[in-house]
Amino acid sequence: MIDFRYHVVSLVSVFLALAVGIVLGAGPLNEGISTGITDQVRQLTQEKNQLRAERDQALATADAQDSWAEAVTPALVARQLGGRAIALVELPGADSSQVDAAVDVLQQAGASVPVQVTVQDAWTDSAQASTREQVAGRLSGDLASAPAADAGTEVVLAAELARGLVADDLAQADQPDPGAVAVLTALADAGLVEVEGGTDGLSGQRATLALVVGGAPDADATDAQTEGSDAAWVAIAAQLDATGAGAVLAGPPESAADGGPVAALRADADAAADVSTVDDLDASAGRVNAVLALRQQLSGEVGHYGTAGSATALNPPLPAAAP
Repeated sequence: MIDFRYHVVSLVSVFLALAVGIVLGAGPLNEGISTGITDQVRQLTQEKNQLRAERDQALATADAQDSWAEAVTPALVARQLGGRAIALVELPGADSSQVDAAVDVLQQAGASVPVQVTVQDAWTDSAQASTREQVAGRLSGDLASAPAADAGTEVVLAAELARGLVADDLAQADQPDPGAVAVLTALADAGLVEVEGGTDGLSGQRATLALVVGGAPDADATDAQTEGSDAAWVAIAAQLDATGAGAVLAGPPESAADGGPVAALRADADAAADVSTVDDLDASAGRVNAVLALRQQLSGEVGHYGTAGSATALNPPLPAAAP
């Protein structure tokens, strides 16, 4: 049996261990631990301050560059689109301030914007599928070159929208077209688009070029919803290009991220071979890119511009300086 002395020795050992731990914790070990933690906090603070300074410098540089680009924009875009009419299509999620800024630069380039439409959520809402099918069936007979029968409702709707907005030559676009008015009115009445200024003010004048403005991906959308909207936006840009003299799809950097309209078009080999894209429309330089990309479209050239990894160049070739 374990005797009393064993218990005494055990208790004494426990108390000695506690005492040693207390002494070491309050002395050498505590000093070492405190010093180590203090050094780590100091280092992390220094790194944080350095990163903040670098961020502030980067923001200041970006602001300065954007201010410079804004100052030279009128000279860079002057007469690039003189006499041309541009149809502007705003997709769901687009920033209206970027749309307004784009319209301003288009006008500085000598272009007019006779018609501007905003595509509504109903264009891709699964609950509105029957409405879209009815509108597509009712209007598709008026298309000069209807899409293939198996093209899908989103392609037929895109072709109808293009029919109401653009034509492939100046003479045709300048002539008031009652058919174009009827198409846009039908799409608006169905809740698929909203026409700037209302449908009552439509003259039937169409554009020859189109600028489509998209936004950031919808973070709340399911994979199936994203896939459906991507296909719809690509179809709109592609049909505008096919019906008119060219089209550009533009948006902020987020639009070139997965699920964004610019990313979707660049990933579609057929559409990317015909429609140009710009992924920095939120900046002055990006709006210049949009104008120059539209100008390129008139000569049959295509490019994908901006700062995203999927862009093929930062910007289109700049116009030659006046002698």
